[in-house]
Amino acid sequence: IFKSLSYPFLIFSIFAIVLTICLGIWQLNRLEWKLSLINTFKETSSKLPVELHSVEKIEFVKVKVNAQINRKYKIFFPAKTLNGKSGFRLASILQTIDSENILVDEGWYNQDNHEYFLKNDKIFSKEIIGYIRFPRKAKLFTPENNFITNEWYTYNLSQIEEFLGLKINQKYFIKNMSDLDEPFLIPSELTPTFSNNHLQYAITWFVMSFAFFVLFLVYLKKNK
Repeated sequence: IFKSLSYPFLIFSIFAIVLTICLGIWQLNRLEWKLSLINTFKETSSKLPVELHSVEKIEFVKVKVNAQINRKYKIFFPAKTLNGKSGFRLASILQTIDSENILVDEGWYNQDNHEYFLKNDKIFSKEIIGYIRFPRKAKLFTPENNFITNEWYTYNLSQIEEFLGLKINQKYFIKNMSDLDEPFLIPSELTPTFSNNHLQYAITWFVMSFAFFVLFLVYLKKNK
């Protein structure tokens, strides 16, 4: 029999134990996903580019495509830095010979050149080499995509399709690696930028859960 139990404390303790266990399991699931992503990167990034129409659409696979780039349909990703300088990433529409529209991240440019790209609606044909990326869900503190200012923070392809008023591929987009004859537009590089701290995070949550459990047992023992 327990005496003078503080039910708010008991409820809080049980909630804290369950929550931290769930967060630890979530981080383990994230670890499994991240390791799979890293393995996919290692397997595909070392291979030569393959024609887009014939390649299996795997993330990070390098592709080449002779297509039309249409900057009448474009979006901007602000607050991206390169070598300590602020700038934007420009994404426009790549139209294949099969009339498929695919979002292509053309590259990064310094914010001093923003006015140039705002007014640039040119359409040109080019064979580009790039790699496939899949869209990601927004992180907790990622700003909302802004339809009014045309400023984007996530590659939400359904939102981008709605904004552009143009049907586009919803499964993937392409990161351009080719020089597009504009020296101030810097193409992407296929380099690993993965951070993988999920195991440490999981251990932290499980340790916290154990600590809450110990406090819970000590409290029960004192109130017997």
